[in-house]
Amino acid sequence: MVHHISFLKLKPGLDSQQVENLIVETRIRLLRIPEVLNLRVGKKIDLKGNPHDLFFSLDAENLLKLRVVQESAVFVQFQHQVVEPNVEKHSSFEYEMEPGKDVTYS
Repeated sequence: MVHHISFLKLKPGLDSQQVENLIVETRIRLLRIPEVLNLRVGKKIDLKGNPHDLFFSLDAENLLKLRVVQESAVFVQFQHQVVEPNVEKHSSFEYEMEPGKDVTYS
């Protein structure tokens, strides 16, 4: 199982309702992708110490399925219509979640 996590720093000027809408829109769009096994989306609690405003994370069966997710039309559209207009900085990371599993075969 591969875990993908993205940290998002939003552009200045977005109000709390717009942030809530981004969370809802992220859930709606990414859950349409069949290869997404689990999805989490959230906003920061620590307003001073956390430089990232939002995060989303998803699980995929393996690296190949994660690439399918990232190359899907829904994900590409999400990137262009939701992330790019609202996000100043975006960092993403992938992790293997099964102990002892060779990532070559993920």
